[in-house]
Amino acid sequence: MAFINDIIIDITRGTQGLTQKSFRPLILKAGDSSATALEKNIVSDITDLTSAGFTSSDDVYKMASAMFAQSPKPEDIMVVVSPDTISEALDELRGLDDNFYAVCITSRAKADLNAAGTWANANKKFFFGCSSDITSLDSRNVDREAYLIHNNAPGDFPECAWVGQNIPKQPGSTTFKWKRLNGQNASSFTKTELTTIRTSKGQALQEMAGATYVNEGTTTSGEFIDVIVGQDWVEDQLQTDLLSLFLNNEKIALDDSGIAQVEGVVRNVLKRAGDAGIVARASSEDDLKLSDDKVYMSQVIVPRRSDISVNDRANRELKGIKFVYYLAGAIHKVNVNGLITV
Repeated sequence: MAFINDIIIDITRGTQGLTQKSFRPLILKAGDSSATALEKNIVSDITDLTSAGFTSSDDVYKMASAMFAQSPKPEDIMVVVSPDTISEALDELRGLDDNFYAVCITSRAKADLNAAGTWANANKKFFFGCSSDITSLDSRNVDREAYLIHNNAPGDFPECAWVGQNIPKQPGSTTFKWKRLNGQNASSFTKTELTTIRTSKGQALQEMAGATYVNEGTTTSGEFIDVIVGQDWVEDQLQTDLLSLFLNNEKIALDDSGIAQVEGVVRNVLKRAGDAGIVARASSEDDLKLSDDKVYMSQVIVPRRSDISVNDRANRELKGIKFVYYLAGAIHKVNVNGLITV
């Protein structure tokens, strides 16, 4: 039977997906004279390396094995071999495929470790290095590098085990201290040497009460690794969600209603950061004074349209949005005082 349809349904999908930051580990073998050009492989299982021509005696194979031996473990790993220097190889790689974050290198040479850390710091990546030489920490003061100093089978690549276990976790949900790594042994440093490593802003694998674990989680600047990783996650979420807001709406007006939409994105990211464990929960009266939502310790300041200069309105530029969040952090040291009496 013929009819005139007076009910018209037209649904437009405003859900364009965007690629978020990849925290994928990278294993780099630079300065390889047998390579004629940069070679990249994405592997999700150790057998993928075998298929790519690597053998169990190759350092990159051992490094990937250390990562995949952990629980949790990476979904996949980027493996790169290059004839060029570390910085040249990493620069070229970024132009080809920037989907990596945690950088590990086959070299243990101090100059190479320093080069990788300096490059990571300049390019918003994170370098995890390993050396048996405590002096590798000398004169280093970098936010985006962490050294695991290890003198008991460093060829087992404990820094890769450390990366493999922790990088797959949700930023904010973990600290890099206290981690027990599958397949790794404690170092044989003296207490004096362990103290030197710690005061020099490094970490080692130590044994206590039968457990072998990473005894710190700091960068060579003294900042905690999880703070930097959490910061990178928040920045990426803000960038991705704000871009999504603009792409999936015809227009965000530069008035109080549009500013509120931008504000909503910022607040939502900070809430998720709280859910993830990056932002501290507000519990005390003093905490609540520093919390806009009375759940997490974060605050957002936004201008009204009337606060924006005529020039900025003419240029369609929204300035003056600020936020602060207070870290949940983690417990790395405990002091307990007791009294026994009769």
